[in-house]
Amino acid sequence: MMPGAPVASSGVPVPPMGFPQGPQPPGYPGTPYPQPYAPPQLDALEDEEFGILTEPAPSHWRGDLKWVFGILTALLLFASLAFAGMYRTTSSGASKVLLVPLVSDATQVRQVVKENYRDLRSKARRLKNATILIPDLGVDVSLSASDINSLSSADLAVKVVSEVAQQIFRQGYLGNLPMKAARGTGEERAKAVDATLLSELNKNTHGTLIWPLVGCGVLFLAFGALFLVFCRGWGKAIGAGLVLIAATIPASLWIRVMNEFFWKSGSGVAYKAAMYDAFRNIGSKTTLFFDIALGVGALVLLVGVIGNTMSKRSRSRVPPFVDLQRPAEQVVGGPPVEPGLEAVAPEPAGESVPIEAFRDIAPPPGEAIKNP
Repeated sequence: MMPGAPVASSGVPVPPMGFPQGPQPPGYPGTPYPQPYAPPQLDALEDEEFGILTEPAPSHWRGDLKWVFGILTALLLFASLAFAGMYRTTSSGASKVLLVPLVSDATQVRQVVKENYRDLRSKARRLKNATILIPDLGVDVSLSASDINSLSSADLAVKVVSEVAQQIFRQGYLGNLPMKAARGTGEERAKAVDATLLSELNKNTHGTLIWPLVGCGVLFLAFGALFLVFCRGWGKAIGAGLVLIAATIPASLWIRVMNEFFWKSGSGVAYKAAMYDAFRNIGSKTTLFFDIALGVGALVLLVGVIGNTMSKRSRSRVPPFVDLQRPAEQVVGGPPVEPGLEAVAPEPAGESVPIEAFRDIAPPPGEAIKNP
């Protein structure tokens, strides 16, 4: 007997748990010997649910790429609209609208024409069929004698300014126009800005701007398409609207603020007045593109928000436990019953079964049915 084994009340030692309990009656299976315990393998626990719980957090690369492409699309749209505004500003008609006040206010062309008006009229009277060159302009501008004789000093100055502006657009500005004297640092800066505008508003600049405009436009379409690929459902319309608004509203607001508070026309200083007038004209021609894109973006965003809201509300949802919420009498035939569990109609209470119904039952051995 093993030391420390338990002892029954009769004094017979009891084998430890898991060992045979001594002789067993016939047909009774004996207690099996203990088997060695094998710890469960960790792989057996890695079922589908365990794998879901232990898998790494989902990656957000789709959302990150979406907004990266969205930011690039907004920047490219801003650049495209800016180049479109400059391309429109440097066209033939728009350049003339900008160049005429610049030449009139920032240069001494009008003053030169007025100073030489008497000499020009005398030459025009002597040479009625000739073409007379306007002196001291720095550029070659010639008018017919009939035009000089028919125009006053102010009207002749306006015509000469218009001719100079057209020549600058065709051939470019070489810095040879007589300029007014600048007084102070602010005037010197404004004079430099006016000279830059005179040198950039020409036919060559207009033709050069087509290439960055086309390049930015193509890149905008490419990155915009990638941005829409990473959007889903009505998020495409919402994202497109946000990109359009983000690319246009800063420029649109900035131009309006500058026109209202900083680019004030009618300034008493010549160079600043010419510069502010030019900026206002450029802003009015450029902001048209930004306003159109801003309106389209707001419309697309509104459509996306309305469509997304309606899609969520119209999504079909089946509430749980619908059958339990309906009353039983509305179900034809009652609720379904599993086979074999059909209810048996109870016998009416108070009725007795006649004895004749039990005459076919055989009595137990040694007994006989006694007639009542």
